[in-house]
Amino acid sequence: MLASHCTSSVKSSLNVALALVALALAAPGCALAGDDNADEPVESAASSIVGGQATSGFVSVGALTRFGSPFCTGTVIAPRLVATAAHCLDGVRASTVRFALGPNGFAPQATLSVVEVIPHPQYDARRISNDIGVVVLGQDAPVPAVPVNASMDAGWVGRQLVFVGYGATSGSGRGGGTKRAVAIPIAQVGATQFAYTDRARNTCFGDSGGPAFAVGEDNALTLVGVTSYGDSACARFGVDTRVDAYRAFLDARR
Repeated sequence: MLASHCTSSVKSSLNVALALVALALAAPGCALAGDDNADEPVESAASSIVGGQATSGFVSVGALTRFGSPFCTGTVIAPRLVATAAHCLDGVRASTVRFALGPNGFAPQATLSVVEVIPHPQYDARRISNDIGVVVLGQDAPVPAVPVNASMDAGWVGRQLVFVGYGATSGSGRGGGTKRAVAIPIAQVGATQFAYTDRARNTCFGDSGGPAFAVGEDNALTLVGVTSYGDSACARFGVDTRVDAYRAFLDARR
C-alpha cells in the first residue's frame, strides 16, 4: 500500500504555515485545504493514529478496504451510509471497495459490500476543499449509527475530541490496519475545517476519513469531523473537515 504524492499550492485560513499532506493510504489523487489566506506548497500522502492506543471499541468506525487492504477509515451515520473523506473516494470504483468492521482491518469481524461512493460534488483535490464524502452500503450495518454534530464555533478551541482510525503510527507509514484512538484538543476552528497541533498525538496515513468524536454523557458519541490532511511526518498538525458545515450534503443521502 503506497501513498500517492503530489505537489501543488494551497491557501489556509487556519494560518498553518506548513506543508500539507492528504492522509490516505493508497488514496488516489491529491488534496488541499479550503479555508484560505496565503499560498503554500502542498504535498499529498497517507496517515494513521500517532500516540494513541489500539481499541476494540468505537464499533461504528470501520476501515475502507480494497482487495483486502485498508486504505481509509469511515463512520456509520445511517444504516447504509458511511461518512468519510472525499479524497478517499476520488476516482475509486464502488465495486472495488468494502467496509470492514472490527479492530483489525486485515481480519474484519464483518465485511459489507459498497454500492456507491459519493465524494462531495465541490471537492477540489488541488486545494483539499470540501473534503467529505459518503459510502453507500449494500446492506444495513450491524452497528449503531452515530449522530452528526449540528454546529461548531471558536468556543470549541481547547476541547478534546477522540480521533479514531486504522492508519499508521508514525510518518514512516508502518503500523496501519489496526483500529486506534487518541484524544487531541482542538487548536483552531475555521469555516469548514478545524486543526489540532499536539506534537505527541496526531492522525496519520490511513486515518483519512476517520472520525473526530465529541464524547458526551454516558460516553455518547457525536461525529464532529472527518480526518482530511496533515504534515508528512504526522508529528506537527492535522486538519479535519467539519461535518456540521456539510449537514445538507450528508442529510440528503440518509
